[in-house]
Formats: sequence, structure tokens, C-alpha cells
Amino acid sequence: MLNIITGLRDTEWLVYILEEFSRSNRVEFPIQVISPESSISSSNVIIYNENPLEGVCIPDRSYKQPDGKTRKISRDLFIIEGTEGEDNRFTCEYDLFWNAFVFLSRLEEYESEKKGGKIQSYSFKHPRKDKTTFDIPVVNHFFDELEKIIKTNFPELPFGRKQDPVIEYSHDVDYVQKTLQLRLKQTAFNVFKTFKSISSPIRFTEQAKKTVKFFFSNPSYWCFNYWEEIEKKAHVRSVFYVYAKTGKKDLKSWMLDHSYDVVKNIDLQNRLKCLIQEGFEVGLHGSFYSATDEERLVEEKNKLEESIGTKVQKTRQHWLKYKEMITPYIHNKLFKYDSTLGWNDRMGFRSGIAGRYRPYDHKNQRPFDYMITPQVIMDANIFDYGADLIKPLSVKATELLANLCQFKSAYVSVSWHQRVCNSDYRWHELYEQILVLEGHESK
Repeated sequence: MLNIITGLRDTEWLVYILEEFSRSNRVEFPIQVISPESSISSSNVIIYNENPLEGVCIPDRSYKQPDGKTRKISRDLFIIEGTEGEDNRFTCEYDLFWNAFVFLSRLEEYESEKKGGKIQSYSFKHPRKDKTTFDIPVVNHFFDELEKIIKTNFPELPFGRKQDPVIEYSHDVDYVQKTLQLRLKQTAFNVFKTFKSISSPIRFTEQAKKTVKFFFSNPSYWCFNYWEEIEKKAHVRSVFYVYAKTGKKDLKSWMLDHSYDVVKNIDLQNRLKCLIQEGFEVGLHGSFYSATDEERLVEEKNKLEESIGTKVQKTRQHWLKYKEMITPYIHNKLFKYDSTLGWNDRMGFRSGIAGRYRPYDHKNQRPFDYMITPQVIMDANIFDYGADLIKPLSVKATELLANLCQFKSAYVSVSWHQRVCNSDYRWHELYEQILVLEGHESK
């Protein structure tokens, strides 16, 4: 037994972070949070207090609300400014617990949305000033530091062995054929990329040619066979996130949502059923509006399940659309796993962790029941939003995945759109490189 002694009135968040630490670092002993007045028989005690006391003591700076400012204290570690212990008598020089909670619970995003902020899965809209902090799974490092403190001071408390990292490969099925909507939408984005490269005449000319070619070309977008073939060779079974059309569309949803109808597309139904028989999975790719419309998402889930003949337990919202005050409450009712929490405009760790975890319900001060599988890499992070830096970003992507082996129970999602292995995109080559990374168990 490990006892965390604290004078905090509100301990729900602390209990939550200790439970996630126990799961992540494979703790094999109970941890309880108690008040200073409690009588205990165990000598295994960590004191969480504002001022340094005798024994193992971590500074309590939970009164410090995040304001967008962080301080880097090592290559792989940063903290909220103002959460330092300011006394060398503390066992840890910063408030490890509060920092872990702020980043894992995404408190910054919750508070931003309460004030009217609309992050919508774009890191540049996040209130944190230093966006490079998203490159670091800082919560894992906090948890490893806590494990080190426990092993040093209470060596009899057991931990489980490190597990092999798990990469959940996935594909968002946005289009099964090239539509007018896609031509217009992608061409507009390609024009933007073209003018971004205007400082380099060669790159500008190349990008302009690609933009024109994309609009007029007509390659096949039915790429299921390709993914099945290369993934079987790599002993991988990925998740296909599939859209289910419901109701009427306005102009915005006509442009942004998918155009196929899984209920009417018998060829698609049969292909998905074959994939399921081969061990692949199908999840729901919720429409643009469904992230904030429970009735719509329920209908989409039901239609997809009826079409493929099996229950759907996983989801990822289209465009990674997510509203703090609504979306997690809907997902908690309908799914076991969600892979929406990633960034559209960059790779990295939106929640600061490289492992599955329960998201936190700030309103009711408790964790949700369902699990998040962090999406850490999406093809568009590199080839759309990072079009000028494809080579260095490709290296960064492989390094990010290779570094997962240092953590106790890494579990992340990688997403490549179903349609991108053709002459319009040719984004699949990096995916093939990622598939053959050594040291990863893929599921």
C-alpha cells in the first residue's frame, strides 16, 4: 500500500491521476489518498503539501491555473510556470501530480472553451504558447518520474514488466470515389499550399502543376485491397472508420461530409464484411455535425451496424471535430474507444500521453468510462499541413513511433486515409515504412 497524504479538500482529480498512473505504469499495489488526520500503519507515505516536510514530499501547486506559459526543465520535460517547489527539501522540484492532471485532462482546452474558445482540433488555436510541447508525451515522463521516486524510497512496492508498444493502424474512409465536393475542397487547399510556396519558384511551379492535375484527374479511390494486402504481410489488422449517411444535408455538410451511403452501397458493405472476417475492424467515422448531435450520431451508429452486421465499439469524428461540453458525453454512452483526440495541423500528443487513458469529466469531477486511443500521426499532418517539410516530418514520424518503446504501456493510433494510395496523393510510401518499424506489436 502507498499512501498519499494531502490536505486538499478536492481530491477527485488526484485520485484520477493516480489511477491513470497505475494503469500506465503497471502498478501492482494499491494507492490511497488520505488526509493528515488519518491513522495509517504503513510507512509507505508520500506527502503532497505546499511546504516541504520530513520524508518524501511533493510540492502542492494545484492552485496554479494554467495560463499558456510553460517552462522546459529538460529535453523531455516541461511544466506549467509557477508549479516549481522553490525549495531543495522537496523530493521533486515541481508539482508532478498537478502538471500530469492539467495535461492529461486537457484542462487548458476545457477552460478555453468555457470562455468561448473554439480549438476544434487545431493546435494553433490552443491557448498554450509553445506548441512544440505537443511533441513530448510529457505525462508519461511525469509517471516515470513518480515510479522512480517510489522505487527509490519504497523498493518493496512492485511494478509490472514493460509491455511492447502497440500501434493501432487506421484508415478514415472519407471517399470511395472522387466526387465534385472533394475536387473543390482539396483543390482549394492545394491552391493555398501553392501560394505558400511562392518564395521558391521551382516549388511553386511543381505545386501549381499538382493542383491542376488533381482537379482534372480521375484515379480509383477504391483502395481497400491495397491496405489489406500490405497489412496482412506485416501481420497487422487495422481499423476502418466508416461514415453512415443520415438525414438531409445543408451546403456546409454537403461540402465537408462524405458522399457515399453505406446503407445503399452493397459493394462497400460486402467489402467491409470480408475485412471483418479477416480480422480487421470497422469503427464509425461520425459526420461533421454528429460530434454535437447525439440523435444523429446514434442513428449513424445504428445504420453502420445494420449494414455490416456487427456492433461498433470504436469511433473517430470526421475532421476530428470535438466539443468539450458535448462530444465526450455522447461518446461515453455509445462507444468503448475513441480516437478523435489528435491534431489536424500537426503530429504529436494532444493529451501529453502515448497510451490509452480515460478522459476526464471536469463538470462532474470524475473520469468517463470509455477510453481514448491518442491519434499521434495522421497523413495530412505531413502531406497537407506540412507540405513544405515532408522529408523532415517523415523522419520525425518514424522517430516518434520508435521512441514509444521507452514507455511501460504505449498504445497509440496512426491514421492514413483510405484513398491516398493513388496518383492523386502517393502518401502510402511513408505508411509502408512505418509498418516495418522494428520493436512494435501492431494490432
